[in-house]
Amino acid sequence: MSTRDNLTQFLDFRTFLVAHAQEQKRRNAHWTFGAWAKRLGLKGTASLTRVIQGNRHPGPQMVESLVRYFTFGEKDAEYFRDLVRLSKLKEDTRLSTLIIEKMGKKFANGNKKYVDEKTFSVISNWYHLPIREMVRLKEFRPDPSWISRNLTFKVGVREVTQALRSLTELGLVAMDNEGRMTLAEGRLNTGDDVANEAVKRHHEEMLENARAALRIVPVEKRQITSQSIAISSNKLSEAKELIRQFQDKFSELMEDEVDGDVIYQMQIQFFPLTREVRNHDTQEQNGIREP
Repeated sequence: MSTRDNLTQFLDFRTFLVAHAQEQKRRNAHWTFGAWAKRLGLKGTASLTRVIQGNRHPGPQMVESLVRYFTFGEKDAEYFRDLVRLSKLKEDTRLSTLIIEKMGKKFANGNKKYVDEKTFSVISNWYHLPIREMVRLKEFRPDPSWISRNLTFKVGVREVTQALRSLTELGLVAMDNEGRMTLAEGRLNTGDDVANEAVKRHHEEMLENARAALRIVPVEKRQITSQSIAISSNKLSEAKELIRQFQDKFSELMEDEVDGDVIYQMQIQFFPLTREVRNHDTQEQNGIREP
């Protein structure tokens, strides 16, 4: 089944376009972005490249050109247009949630998880969960101004105030009888590998913070490393499980609810830098196809 036929598996139109481009390159070594842009009626590749890289949004004309290019039926065309709208509404959690709910009703898919607006906001805006963790700090003060000043990356007092309200309404923090803010038993359960827009936005923002940390956080206070390794694709599930086990063990050993004085973010990125290279790829290049 082609990428085009799997459109409703995607919750990001750019990821869909990248997957299509990779598929075309696998099928035809001479396929180019220039040829694609020409079929879309574009003057060059610049606008298409900028859209895919996230430097601009596609205009109505390009969106309709893509719909015609993929020969989408009515329902898939509507889904694709909604993906583009969703990308343009990153700052509006209310409209984002409405679009996702609409997509969920029309395109039922067990691999997606649809959440209400407050949950969407808490997950997608990076600072909500760190603010909740700050409640554990020994010197914590439930004062939006104090919280805003003590976050490494800029978050305004207004945003902190709204975050505290959302965390309280979702039962993730609470005030005790003495007026102190405490952690509550509420839980945000997004599941393993769930492909939902809120989680994607959360990771995008945290990756931006990691990028900024390279410049503004002294090296002795951070640990950012990377390693490229060759693995067998049939060991992918085992690799992911090992990462989960490490995360659990790390949290168990390092988390300090008594003397904690700083909130850290631990991120592990594990993703392919190449496509899967198999024997049949070589055979096809030599003009020999498997039966």
